[in-house]
Amino acid sequence: MTPFLTSDGSTLHYAIIGNGPRIALTPGGRESGLVLMPLVELLARECCVLIWDRRNCGSSDLYFETARSEYEIWADDLAELLVGIDFAPALIGGGSAGCRVSVNAVMRHPAIARAMILWSVSGGPFAAHFLGHIYHEIYIEAAQEGGMEAVAETPFFAARIAENPANRERLLGMDPARFIAAMRRWNEAFHTRPPEPIAGVSSGVAAIRVPTLVFDGNDDIHPPMSAEALAGLIPTARLAPSPWRRDEWMGRFNGTVPGSIFDLYPRLVPQMLEFISSLDGTQDR
Repeated sequence: MTPFLTSDGSTLHYAIIGNGPRIALTPGGRESGLVLMPLVELLARECCVLIWDRRNCGSSDLYFETARSEYEIWADDLAELLVGIDFAPALIGGGSAGCRVSVNAVMRHPAIARAMILWSVSGGPFAAHFLGHIYHEIYIEAAQEGGMEAVAETPFFAARIAENPANRERLLGMDPARFIAAMRRWNEAFHTRPPEPIAGVSSGVAAIRVPTLVFDGNDDIHPPMSAEALAGLIPTARLAPSPWRRDEWMGRFNGTVPGSIFDLYPRLVPQMLEFISSLDGTQDR
C-alpha cells in the first residue's frame, strides 16, 4: 500500500486498483481495506477503486483524541486523502463501519462525493451496545486493569503493532487516562439516539443531496429498519434488496458457517455497476 501523510502528521495507507469511474471504499469494523479484495477485484474490471487503512486499522498509525468521534476522524481523513491525491470527487461507499464513515464524510465534506453506495447499515439498541462494547469497552477495561501494556497485549492492538511496529511506542507512550477518555468519548458518540437511524452518525443526514444507493439489511447488527430509515432521510436515495440472506450473513458472523462476511460482498457488484452506469459522466478518468 502507498503511504499518505495527513496534515496532523499521521500516516495512512491506501491502494488504487483498476480504471474507470472512481470509487472509494471503506470496510466494516476496524478492518484493513484489504479485506475488501473479493469485491474490489470484480469492481476494478470497470472502475478505479481506492481502498485504505483508517487510523487504528490495518497498517496505518494509531491515533486517539477526544475532540472528535472516531467516525468524524475517519471521515475527515477520507476527505483529506481523496483531495490530497486528486481522487475527488468520487463515489463514496462502504458497509457497516464503512457506511458510517461514508455518510459522515459526505455530510462533513460534500464536495468529495459524486454519489454514495451504502450497505450493512448499523442501528438499533442491540447493535449500538454490542458494537460499542467490542470497539471501546473491552479496551477501557484493559487500560483500567493493566495500563497501556495490557492494551498493547490485546489481540487487536497486538496486530496493529505487528503491522506497524512504530504503533507500539505510540500506544505505550500514552497516558492511560487520556486513552480511556478517548474511548469513552468515541463510545458515547457511537450510540444511536432518535431520530438518528444509524450508529455513529449525528443529525444532518437529510442534507445529503448526491445520488445514493442503500442496500437493505437483514441481520442483528444491520436491521432492515436502519437501512429503510437512512434511505428515507436522504432525498436522493433509493433502497435495493440485500443480495444475501440473513442466515448467510449471521452464520459467517457467528462462525457457524465457513468463510468471512466479506466473501458475500461480490454479490453487490451487479447492482453497484448498474447504479454507477446510471450516473452522468461515469467515464471521468
